[in-house]
Amino acid sequence: MQFLAGNHTEVPRGYAIAPSIQLASSDPLAWDKKWEEFFAFAHALVPPTCSLEAWYLQSLVTNMKAQSYGPRECDLVVRNTRRSRENLCDIQLELTRVAGLFWVGYGNVQQRWMSETPEKRGDIILASLIHACSAYADLNNARHFCDKETNVESHRRDGQLFLNPLEEMMIQNPTTVAPDTPIYVAHPGWDALTAEKQVASNELEELALAAILAERNRFIGFVLCFTLRPLLDFPLPRINVNHKPAKPKSNSSHPAEDAVRMLYGDEMAEGLKKALRENEKADHIQHKEVYAKRKEMCRTCGKENDTTTKYPRCKRGWDTVQRQVSYCSSECQKIDWKARHKKECGRLLQLEDLTTPAREQLEESPRIGPPISGFKRPAALLCQVSQLNQLSSDYDYLIMEIGPVYFSFNYPPIRTAFRTCRDKALTTGDRRTVAVLTHFLLYVYDHEPRPQKFGILRAVNEMDQRMYRGESDGLPPLIFDAGVSDAEWMATPAGWVDIGIVPLPS
Repeated sequence: MQFLAGNHTEVPRGYAIAPSIQLASSDPLAWDKKWEEFFAFAHALVPPTCSLEAWYLQSLVTNMKAQSYGPRECDLVVRNTRRSRENLCDIQLELTRVAGLFWVGYGNVQQRWMSETPEKRGDIILASLIHACSAYADLNNARHFCDKETNVESHRRDGQLFLNPLEEMMIQNPTTVAPDTPIYVAHPGWDALTAEKQVASNELEELALAAILAERNRFIGFVLCFTLRPLLDFPLPRINVNHKPAKPKSNSSHPAEDAVRMLYGDEMAEGLKKALRENEKADHIQHKEVYAKRKEMCRTCGKENDTTTKYPRCKRGWDTVQRQVSYCSSECQKIDWKARHKKECGRLLQLEDLTTPAREQLEESPRIGPPISGFKRPAALLCQVSQLNQLSSDYDYLIMEIGPVYFSFNYPPIRTAFRTCRDKALTTGDRRTVAVLTHFLLYVYDHEPRPQKFGILRAVNEMDQRMYRGESDGLPPLIFDAGVSDAEWMATPAGWVDIGIVPLPS
């Protein structure tokens, strides 16, 4: 949808509308400038008694009422919102894997980003915005809700505007599959509005707010992903377009026109009407081009078709509610039917369906469990957890030197003790356990015959600083005497007893 911003006192008389996705491709700088002009108008328009976030919500609810939203329209909003949430979960799993791996090695994401010049940081952010918004009208519209997060000049001045939400969106318990509940980036305005509507709201407001929050955070996730990948010399991924672009309704009245007509008269209202229609046409043309290149995806396994054949779709869902659900095989259709599709096939979705995940979370038993006792894992530590949950159970730990070094202990008592210590450190962040774990690693590599052992010793120290925020600093060292046997190492450190690991008998 299009939002209107305008004011007849604090800012020049007139209005501003969000630029089209076509302009993002043809003239990126002009497109970004028009967005900042829109945000300036919007902030000036909102009275002191109302937040910009509440104004956006009320504008969307007003539009929904004007279009006489019924069960079929609500079904579409619920479906799109669940799809956005599912998409965001996938993005956040990708961010956790990629960002975490590079947070502890390959030059360190933080250092690389902060070492870039302000001009280069702004250029990277702008390129990310263009890649997202020129491909999909929904993402372009989602920028309405991210004025501070997408301000290019702010990113030039402050590199943390990229790093903070990146770390915030990383999954605290990364496994091999995406979670069913996404993480939303904290924002004072949106958080306050969400808390307010939890106390008192109507069904349409709940639906509109859920849609806004899902689109806002999905957009932020895409921008983070598109910023991170070039920084690490990764190619940009393609954005999947899920639905066919709707034709512009040339004869229908836009809700914003009435407001402009009341404030400024017929002449300015006609100017707005013309500008809105031009934007709609431009967006429709651009979206058609992207949609023509789309690939169908199997709902169960996510496999893309090769564009030469069409995936079969659920006939009942299409015939009754025009819902397209495609599968690459009958096996995938049967799996999805039992897991989720049986509950919603052929019926319109309602508000309560928003709380039901669009896909079932697969059951699995990760090697490293979730954090406990209020412990929040730093980004670098999430890399370790993510890697261990994906690797074969033969591996015990990951060290980032020039590249990743995976290692394991062959002596069973040491392996058992190390894993007990490792698991406690990764789930609690306990200071003493972290110290024992770090010193264990240093001891092992201090006795390595390999030429690169000194590089690994540095890597262990650096990883400890980033993964545990240096919490082992200042604690007394344990046993580092050369020539100590594995059995002696296991039996002597008092630290094993302190953290609940039973030492070997002497």
